[in-house]
Amino acid sequence: MNLLLVRLSAMGDLVQSLGAVASLHAARPDARLTFVTQPAWAPLLEGLPGLARVVPFDRRGGLRGLFRVRHALRQERYDAALDLQGNWKSASVAWLSGARRRVGMQAAWRQEPSSGLLLTERVVCDATPHPARAAWELAKQVAPDAPFCRPALAATPDEVAREREALRQVGVDPERPFRVVVGTDPRDPRARRPARLESLWSAPQTVVVTGPAEPLLGRGVDGALLRHGPGEVRRLVGLGAAVAAAGGDVVGPDQGASHVLLAAGARGEILFGSQDPRRTAPPTARALQAPETLACRPCRRRVCDQVGADQFACMDFDLRDGVEVGLDLPDPRPDPSS
Repeated sequence: MNLLLVRLSAMGDLVQSLGAVASLHAARPDARLTFVTQPAWAPLLEGLPGLARVVPFDRRGGLRGLFRVRHALRQERYDAALDLQGNWKSASVAWLSGARRRVGMQAAWRQEPSSGLLLTERVVCDATPHPARAAWELAKQVAPDAPFCRPALAATPDEVAREREALRQVGVDPERPFRVVVGTDPRDPRARRPARLESLWSAPQTVVVTGPAEPLLGRGVDGALLRHGPGEVRRLVGLGAAVAAAGGDVVGPDQGASHVLLAAGARGEILFGSQDPRRTAPPTARALQAPETLACRPCRRRVCDQVGADQFACMDFDLRDGVEVGLDLPDPRPDPSS
């Protein structure tokens, strides 16, 4: 069986979808799996058990990008293509592959419902829409006995060693439990409020990690800081594995870095304001939501239209006050090593 999986963006949702690879590999170990994603996220798929090939697709490449991915995909014949994303570009890639079966979720689960016109099959599910649940539902269409698997990313020993050394350089002992706080652009309504971030930052054995989108975050604040530049997404995998090995934890918003750290084995708390944790929280996370009842909840906006960009009330709450929200996800396959 030759299967194609398509998930172009974003980083967090891509990680959530990787349970499909584990599910299919468990149920059909002889199947050949190919994954299409953006070049920036392709390194996250390195060494993933059961994955034979990764095809990069520049979603901003216009028609040339579509022709390039079509040429790359038509080098093989696919029994089925699974549209894990649910928009026009992902459905187009599935269609361009030439797969005789093109399977995706029903309209209510799709980012762009009308894109389902390019599919041959649309899966109906009554559960709360979630990328990890969608990945499993689609995997079952080609392997009915596929178990639900949580996304898991494995770091190499060298990657873990490099992150441990980076932690030592900023004053954090990686051999003892430590906390990673995920820092994000404060203009994003999903981001932790700067004052709350700084209060966490000052605690011993705590490091804030930022990416290329947050060049100014952390300036003027006395604390340990790890800055990851463009093309360094594998550092998050190594850092997450180092957190897990030391018995530490992660605190962050519902954004890509948080998802990668948890998929690499770290435990942690993911914070939500007016967003609905049941739709996007990592399966292994402790999802904490703002305690107030907000008129704008649930919210899926990337730009807040309620208040000024520096006053997002929904993310301004203390960790101790957060309300834990359970997720509408199946129990994962038991770990045979436990």
